[in-house]
Formats: sequence, structure tokens, C-alpha cells
Amino acid sequence: MKHLLLLLVLLFSACASLPPLPPLPANQLNSWQINGRIAIKTESENWTANVYWQQRDSTYQLRFNVPPGQGIMLLEGNSSKVVMRTANNETFTATDADELVADVLKVNIPISNLRFWIRGIPSPKSSPTWYTLNKTDNLQRLRQNGWEIDYKQYINVHNIYLPRKIFLENAKFKVKIVISQWKISNIS
Repeated sequence: MKHLLLLLVLLFSACASLPPLPPLPANQLNSWQINGRIAIKTESENWTANVYWQQRDSTYQLRFNVPPGQGIMLLEGNSSKVVMRTANNETFTATDADELVADVLKVNIPISNLRFWIRGIPSPKSSPTWYTLNKTDNLQRLRQNGWEIDYKQYINVHNIYLPRKIFLENAKFKVKIVISQWKISNIS
């Protein structure tokens, strides 16, 4: 009887959904910019770059500056179009940033989800499969869309805790982002 009761408890707890996240102030940010560094590791290569990201509502500019001699990559877009410019003066256009980066750079980095993850919030495109919160009720770990996001450190910017160090990992990639500067233009 004890085993049956334990089995039922385990079964029902496995079916339970995640509790709702507390209100996260970073949800209110619609205009911001960051400066930092990104490192991407795959099975066959590693690369690092300085990163600059400016976001105003759905319009963004994301620039990667890699070590001297290797050039720059720039993404500019909004909810309906994205343009990539490479160091070789090539220009590519698409409707989806994730697909464009995958096609041109052969790297599956979820740019559309990063817009949310970089602020320490889940992407609204799908529900997280799992998460934990830290002692200040900010995300500590998040599992969403096949990625595990680990928030290593937060910084207080105008009374909003925003990520400073983020580690992302899936079956093929490891990504480390260290943000050296946050600028908040407005809060809605």
C-alpha cells in the first residue's frame, strides 16, 4: 500500500505544472542597451567577440566585433525584417533573425529568445519546462526551447536586477555572455 501511495504521489507531482513566475521588473523594459563579451563553443570551434545590443521596442541593432583582422557582423531588425551586414561587405536579408544567423554563420543561436533571456525573463513564445529562482526572486536557472540558461550574476540598474553573467547551453553549443554595461532608456 505504501508503494502504491508513493507511486501516485510521484505520478501526480510529475503532471503538475510549474508555478507562475513572480512579476519580473525586467519585463517592463522596452528600451535598453548592453555592452559586453560573448564566447561561443561548439564541438569543432570556439570564438569570442565584443557585443553591443541596442533594443527599442521591437527594433534592434546587434553588433559583434571580433578580434582585429576578423571583422564585424551587424544585425539590424524589427518584428518583420532583419538585415545582416558582414565584414566582407555582404548583406543578407530575412524575416527571421534565428534562421538568418543559422544560414549565414552556421550557428544556431536563438537571437529572438535572447532578447528576453538577456533581461532575465523567459521568452513569451513558449512556456519554460523548468526554472528556479534566486534569493531576490530573479531567475537563477531556466530551461526553455532546448536551452539551459544559468544566470550566474545580477547587477542592480535603477532598482531593477538585470543579468551580468549568463551561461547558455544546449546539445551543440555553450555560450557565455558577460555584460559590462547596461543602459536603460525608459521603463513602461
